[in-house]
Amino acid sequence: MPQVIIVSNRLPVSVKKDNGQLSFYPSLGGLATGLASYIEDSKNKWIGWPGIASDELKANEKQEIIEELAKHNCSPVFLTKSEIGNFYNGYSNSVLWPQFHTLPGQRKIKDSDRTKWWSSYRNVNRQFAEATLNLAETSDKIWVHDYQLTLVPELVRAERSDLNIGFFLHIPFPKSKTFSRLAEHKRLLHGMLGADVIGFHTAEYVANFLESCSAAGLAHAESNMVTLSDHTVQVNNFPMGIDYEKYAAASKSKAVKAAYRKYRKRYKHLRVIVAVDRLDPSKGLVERLEAYRTFLQLQPKMQGKIVFSMVAAPSRTDVAAYRNLAKRLQSLVDEINTTYGTAKWQPVDYINVSVPFEEVTALFKIADVAFIAPLRDGMNLVAKEFIASKRKGGVLILSQTAGAAEELPDAILVNPRKQEELVDALQQALTMRRRELRGRLKRMQQQLATNTVQEWAAGFVETLRKPVPGTPVITPPLKGRTRSQLLKDYTAAKKRLLFLDYDGSLVPLIEDYKAAKPPKQLINLLKTLAADKRNEVVLISGRDVTDLDKWFGSLPINLVAEHGAALKRSHKKSWQTIEKVDTKWKRTLIPVLEKYAALTPKARVEIKPHSLVWHYRGSPSYYAQKYAVTIKRALKSIVKDYGLQIVQGNKMLEIKNPRISKGEAAAYWLAGNYDFIMSIGDDATDEELFEALPEAAYSIKVGRGRTAASSRLPSSAEAMKLLNALAR
Repeated sequence: MPQVIIVSNRLPVSVKKDNGQLSFYPSLGGLATGLASYIEDSKNKWIGWPGIASDELKANEKQEIIEELAKHNCSPVFLTKSEIGNFYNGYSNSVLWPQFHTLPGQRKIKDSDRTKWWSSYRNVNRQFAEATLNLAETSDKIWVHDYQLTLVPELVRAERSDLNIGFFLHIPFPKSKTFSRLAEHKRLLHGMLGADVIGFHTAEYVANFLESCSAAGLAHAESNMVTLSDHTVQVNNFPMGIDYEKYAAASKSKAVKAAYRKYRKRYKHLRVIVAVDRLDPSKGLVERLEAYRTFLQLQPKMQGKIVFSMVAAPSRTDVAAYRNLAKRLQSLVDEINTTYGTAKWQPVDYINVSVPFEEVTALFKIADVAFIAPLRDGMNLVAKEFIASKRKGGVLILSQTAGAAEELPDAILVNPRKQEELVDALQQALTMRRRELRGRLKRMQQQLATNTVQEWAAGFVETLRKPVPGTPVITPPLKGRTRSQLLKDYTAAKKRLLFLDYDGSLVPLIEDYKAAKPPKQLINLLKTLAADKRNEVVLISGRDVTDLDKWFGSLPINLVAEHGAALKRSHKKSWQTIEKVDTKWKRTLIPVLEKYAALTPKARVEIKPHSLVWHYRGSPSYYAQKYAVTIKRALKSIVKDYGLQIVQGNKMLEIKNPRISKGEAAAYWLAGNYDFIMSIGDDATDEELFEALPEAAYSIKVGRGRTAASSRLPSSAEAMKLLNALAR
């Protein structure tokens, strides 16, 4: 079985240097736990930073680290202090983290800092990609993790399209409007879309990502799929669990029992509210303390009877926002304890250090209430760990904005930005009947016991191993040997047939489709191609008869209008109608299309003799995608009744008779005996022609998207270069 290569910012083994000696210790966190089974298999590898700056290491120490980590199937990426400061503390945690968590009131970042940070972010992502490529073998599965490494999937795919690449984001993915405020949002999306499978914790984050892809105009995104030129990306939610058995069985250990006795003595006769978090602006720590202060004020009878045990482990102390939060939090704790505390009782027990697993478990075991209310959180495993640690009772207060809320509806769910909800939740939690809280706890434990972190990891890797539904055969670019062979075959041929689409294929799409008049160089090129007696040139377009006659009627070429509804031979003056004009259905559909054109900025309705077109070339991506989907749904039954079809073209929807197609029109010429056939097109209507061509023909797709074509060109400009080469 091919190996799995895990790529994350940190390794499951960390390194530190004390008194000139290197020491190695396990990294904490759900990711290391969930992927433990993969890293124990020697065929698999884990790539990441070992936790120590390379500036602090001598050459022999780096070699020692490489050799020691190899014993754990790990491979290090060494980063300098400067890279850690710019890539990690800078762009990752001062730009991406607050934006992805939709945190308000973030400080203004200097343009010079942002430029430096982004440059470092790209460079470090490139280092991780290179490390991956150095280890990867054919058909390996690459699993890239989190916001620090969003560019890695694309960088790896650019070099090795044979690899299966997965990407998982462990933090929230924000709404499209919020995400688009990042100057680099398109680059980040491009990076993530290098993957075959992209995973998020919740369905909401999946929807936000798909909306962002559409709004940025990067790809067609719907039904949990993003279709790109060379591959299809499956996007889904994989809610991460915990090692349930570890927490459920932990209370039996001697270390947990000792810690439990310590806290039982410390909080003697008090009801305990607990919170365990990293000290981070996204965690809503200040908001929870303020709510607790209000609760004490409104419920004076509870004073002296409860304690808020708040663990806030120091985090990212090199980042100014985190240092400022630490000061504010300490000040608020001091204020509450001074205002409400007594010589024998302090309402807040503030623990501002990292607490080991055994002590956290003991706190969960002793607590009556877990007060988990982050402003925004990708999942929040602490809430799940609390539930797994309990036996007889315990109430969970949880933010609606934490990913875990989708799986734990029996928690008391709150809006973390509404203080009155937090205060009411504390009151409800402390007065809940024992029967109700046990019922809630049991249902939540059943959910978590069957959706563990091990199941999460296995589910993602299994999805990565399967082919993505609807993945097209990769269409190679027309370059190198393929292009040389095409030119060679063209030169040798005695009778050639050229099918050429117009909009998007020979000229770029412009906002106003009516103004897309052909440039003089295109007219001259078509004249040159048609002047060669060995060539039969067919301009096969979605344009109506009027446009084609006005622009190309004087040229000795064949013309096909409205995707095959009418045609005019090169030696004829009159047009031949292939299908009769029927206007009855148009009267029904035109008002619907015009309604949505009015709702979509810069959208237009084009009325052709044989079809209707809803153009949205210049429309904002958000509105275009939204109403394109709405139109398809609104017209579904009407189109079926009239025996019509809706064709999704390049930034347009066309409603037409299904008997009209470029494939059907091409049959007028394909019956002839040609020894060279080539077709160039850019959208869904050209696919019918590609499929109608003989196997030996050259079919060329211009731009992105799924295709039946045998090769691909990136733009109309490249298509023109090819035709000019043929003309020469």
